[in-house]
Amino acid sequence: MLELIKETLSEVAWVVIGLISLVWWVGGPAFTAFIWSDGDKNLALQFLALWAAVTALYLTASRLIRRARRARRG
Repeated sequence: MLELIKETLSEVAWVVIGLISLVWWVGGPAFTAFIWSDGDKNLALQFLALWAAVTALYLTASRLIRRARRARRG
């Protein structure tokens, strides 16, 4: 029973992470488009640059963490 609960919570966690990732990837450019359509192009470009920088840092950090974990295992 405990194993079933752990497995279910793991699946729920992956679904939540997936939804957050989807919102991040679609929401960043979509929010930029809304700002752009309101006429504030400088703010839209600043937001898009911030979104791209955070995304790049996340991808770099996740790759480094993954490599470090693999190095520990093997």
